[in-house]
Parts: sequence; structure tokens; C-alpha cells
Amino acid sequence: MQANTMAMVVDSMGKAHGDPSLPDEAAVKLEFDRTLGTTPGITVFLLSTSDGRALASYSAALAVDPRRLAAMSNSFLTLGETMAKELGMACADHATVRTNDGNVVLVRIEGQRPLTLAAVARPDTTLATLLFATRECANRIRALIPAVPQ
Repeated sequence: MQANTMAMVVDSMGKAHGDPSLPDEAAVKLEFDRTLGTTPGITVFLLSTSDGRALASYSAALAVDPRRLAAMSNSFLTLGETMAKELGMACADHATVRTNDGNVVLVRIEGQRPLTLAAVARPDTTLATLLFATRECANRIRALIPAVPQ
């Protein structure tokens, strides 16, 4: 079985069973659209689980494999959180990468299962604008996470 076929089978199995601790993909994509309306310089959005599974993604004209990016996003953010802890600092809630081609922001979303929201923007979008927009989007996605049953 080809790798692409296997990935499609695994993805469909995950969607069929659904995880009640995760937000609805369609609702997350609406939040991506809402953020894109106010910050059009964003070119990539990805919401992933702490084990590196892509839940929802958006990409404008970039050939991005959400599965690969999901694994790297959580690892990068976890490394930043661990580094802050080792330095005796408060828990990190985001990490950034700056390049001449644009900026990347990774934000932790706490819930029953921790999630990572990654956002990429063109170089004409300031890091502050990207960080603010990504945090606002993360807060709205956090509100979509089902409550823990008591």
C-alpha cells in the first residue's frame, strides 16, 4: 500500500471515530477564516495535537504537508517550554521563528489534550501583528474545546 493511501486511511479512521476532547474541524476552520479576514498576511494555519496529528489546516499557495508540520510544530513549542522551565522562567505560551521570508508563531492551547496552533505570515506582516492574531485565534479555538465531563 502506498504511503499516501495509508495516510488517507488513517485520516479517515480518525475522523470516523472522532475524539470528544478535540474541537470540531469545521469550527476551527471558521476561526482561521475569521483571523484571515483581519490579518490577510497569514499564509499558513495549522492546529495539531501534542502527539503531532494535524487537526485542521489552511495554506495559501504554499505546498505544505500538514502531517510533517504538525510533528515539528509541537516538538518546537515543547522545546521552548522546556527551555523556559530549565531557566527558571514562567511557562512559555508561544514560540517564534523569524526569517527573511516571513515569521512563524506557535501557540499552546490548553485543554483536555494540549494543542498547538502554528501560523505563518509573509515578511510584510509584523511579528507583533502575527502574534496578536494567532493568540486571538487560539483563544477562540480554546472556547471550542468541549468541557471535561464531570
